[in-house]
Amino acid sequence: MTRLGIWTIFITMAVTATLVRAQEAPLTVTSAVDKSRITIGDLIEYTVTVTHQKNVKVEMPGLGANLGGFEIRDYRVDDPKQEGDRTISVYRYTISTFLTGDFEIPPLTVRYTGPGSAKPASLATEKIKIRVESVKPSEAGDIRDIKPPVEIPLDWKRIAMWAGAGGGLLALAIAGYVWYRRRRQGKGLLPVRQAPQRPAHEIAFEALVRLESSDLLARGEVKAFYIEVSEIIRRYVEGRYGFVALEMTTEELLDTLEQAGVAGEIYDLFRIFLERCDLVKFAKHEPPAESHPEIVAFARDMVNRTMVILPAAVVNDQALSPSPVEVKP
Repeated sequence: MTRLGIWTIFITMAVTATLVRAQEAPLTVTSAVDKSRITIGDLIEYTVTVTHQKNVKVEMPGLGANLGGFEIRDYRVDDPKQEGDRTISVYRYTISTFLTGDFEIPPLTVRYTGPGSAKPASLATEKIKIRVESVKPSEAGDIRDIKPPVEIPLDWKRIAMWAGAGGGLLALAIAGYVWYRRRRQGKGLLPVRQAPQRPAHEIAFEALVRLESSDLLARGEVKAFYIEVSEIIRRYVEGRYGFVALEMTTEELLDTLEQAGVAGEIYDLFRIFLERCDLVKFAKHEPPAESHPEIVAFARDMVNRTMVILPAAVVNDQALSPSPVEVKP
């Protein structure tokens, strides 16, 4: 090939590249989520990526963006990156919802002004579908049968003799300890019948009714309202589980509930409730007005799911039978 032909090909390629760059859109926008199927209260990261020419001015919606049925829990912007003559900006929204069903994140409109243009233009993202499910107990389908133990011949006569001797000594030790403790406390050996204490769930239900009829919301004291509903549930936990919940942080209380073996579904309900209250108490979050009756209904449902009921025989003779019979998980 001649030198003239080589220069002709080179010039043609350069002109073509220039025309392609000239036809590129001044701005492109894409959106994505890290997960499209969640359970109630889970967090989703909604990402909007804007790629534009250096001389294009971009205006993002920010924290006031309309994301449908989702609440914006956090918002941050990554440092812009440069790729050739284009700037890439990534906007991250952390969102959540406390309702179940099929939702859509509506299109998010990005406004921009191109070079030499006084009138701003706009470009919208695609809508994204999200499915929110209720908290379900874990499936136990993967539990396998236990292998039968190896049979070892036992000397039942010797076992019975040692068990009887050990049981007798243990009974004497327990009786001596009880007698010693009650004597130091100035009490008799036999328990004295006492009036039964009121169940924790009855106290909690009455407190929730008083809170609903209070004028805290009418006076605009939203934070005080959420502090009170949080303390009602913490006092209920103290009476129901025996923890000093009012003096614990949310993290300490959740750790204590987990160590006590509280069922996974109930644990998640306590976590979601406490985190929603903490957002208002400490993060200066202002929930919409329709969230106020929802948080009280949420608290009442938690008490309904976890309360214990004493049979009539136990209520009438509680001093002799202090252990309640639980009828709810």
